[in-house]
Amino acid sequence: MLQQIVVRNIALIDRISLEFDPGFNVLTGETGAGKSIIIDALSLALGGRFSSEMLRSGADQAVIEAVFDIENQPELEAYLEEVGAPLDPDHMLVIQREIGANAKNRCRVNGHLVPVLVLAKIGEYLIDIHGQHEHQSLLFPEKQLELLDRYCGKTCMELRERFQGLYREWQERLAEFNRLRQDESEIVRRIDLLQFQLDEINRAKLVLDEDEDLLKEKELLRSSEKLFQAASLSYQALYDNENGQSAVELLAEAERMISQAAEIDDRLKPVLEMLREAACQAEEASREIRGYQEQVQFDPERLALIEDRLDEINRLKRKYGSSIAEILLFAEKCDKELQEISNREEHSARLASELERLRSELGALAEELSRLRREGADRLEQAIVAQLADLNMAKTRFKIQLTQADSPEGVPFGGRTVEIGLQGADRAEFMVAPNPGEPLKPLTKIASGGELSRMMLALKAILAELDQTPTMVFDEIDVGIGGRTAQAVAEKILLIGQARQVLCITHLPQIASMAQRHFFIEKEIVGDRTHVTVRPLMMNERIDELARMLGGAQVTETTRQHAREMLTMAENLRLHRIGHIN
Repeated sequence: MLQQIVVRNIALIDRISLEFDPGFNVLTGETGAGKSIIIDALSLALGGRFSSEMLRSGADQAVIEAVFDIENQPELEAYLEEVGAPLDPDHMLVIQREIGANAKNRCRVNGHLVPVLVLAKIGEYLIDIHGQHEHQSLLFPEKQLELLDRYCGKTCMELRERFQGLYREWQERLAEFNRLRQDESEIVRRIDLLQFQLDEINRAKLVLDEDEDLLKEKELLRSSEKLFQAASLSYQALYDNENGQSAVELLAEAERMISQAAEIDDRLKPVLEMLREAACQAEEASREIRGYQEQVQFDPERLALIEDRLDEINRLKRKYGSSIAEILLFAEKCDKELQEISNREEHSARLASELERLRSELGALAEELSRLRREGADRLEQAIVAQLADLNMAKTRFKIQLTQADSPEGVPFGGRTVEIGLQGADRAEFMVAPNPGEPLKPLTKIASGGELSRMMLALKAILAELDQTPTMVFDEIDVGIGGRTAQAVAEKILLIGQARQVLCITHLPQIASMAQRHFFIEKEIVGDRTHVTVRPLMMNERIDELARMLGGAQVTETTRQHAREMLTMAENLRLHRIGHIN
């Protein structure tokens, strides 16, 4: 359960720190005081979406810290181990989220940095937030079916998950089958195109890296005259100079002269060795150059062939890939698709057989899922009627209508062929008759705002017992209710608060009087800035706040006395409920 929350720089909040009771907590204040900001901050701590408008004006960073006691939640503990944020032995979970003006997040769980998605997953284990507009979701059949499945329990949810996996496989196979069975003329055109492309590539007989080798050879052939001239002049300079002595002859002459001098002065012997070595290298170089000169080719025909071949390769590159490797890969794909098309009848027959198997399995699963839902719907109808009786709707009749739509392209279902979707074959419709003598009608057509609020509260009370969510948050669920109904709603929330922690924002004194801890939210102007402050109320302050809620701006001794009586009645009810539970 939530023990503490610290909020800094969110909307009009500068800094607040709240410690919550493990039971029923209520937050009240004037309209526009910023009560929902607390819920928004809690939602942010658990991975909710942040918008720049939520950052307090002039602040660089918003910070939300939340502390939870999560003893006896082994699944959450295992998840925290998995994400690298294990619990301390005291079972305290500390979440911190920092959000900068640029919307950059820094999220920590027990001091360990985690992605924001981890916070959202943790939130699923900890808190169920029912916003003031969430009851409108009850009007959508998809939401009604989701609530029914949750109520039906683990077996139903696991069966639905199996169905969804099989349904997705069926859709993939069906799309593949339809592609194979497309218009025959389109298939013929496709075969002609693939065959043309494959033949064009195969005729070229491409070899990997062939283009690079040809480019090198082309450059040599185009430069052959220049290369021959360079080799010829070099050979003449080294060995066969018609205009004078060659380098080899000059080195030989220098060697003879230094050889004679070295006989007189030993210091010239190293020079003599260098000259002999230079003469040998010059002679060797001249032989290599002569051999290279003889190999230089003047072959215009070969050059033309290379240029034609490169043109052919470049043309194929423009059509099928930027390299020879990509062209060959394209050819492989063409060949594979041709094989598939050529074998399409066989492949189509296999797919048809597989689709029939999947249809049969989906039909069986859809029937089993529908059976579980019908059994669960019968139980849920009774549970909701009982809850609504506690909420001053004792005469209400409630039914869950499950229907299926016939479709020749669907799956076998109880001797019929019905349409299916990702959730199965069923369409759920909550049917209500709030007043005696009226026929059952869809919830969308008859329910008022107050009735919808009570319907959602009844469902939350039922589902909370199944989910064992430690903390429930109700943000102004008192829309459209008052009087005796408000008292019934208050007692229902009190009962929920006996089993788990409740945080409730309300305008109704009947609900506020039932809380074990009462927080008051108000705006203050300090200097030229508006601040939202939140503080727990002492008993005398609580009486004044309830009196304000009862009588508006005018607080009198009469409204105070009424507030005292409400608090006394709430305490008696609380003791009675505890005794009844024990």
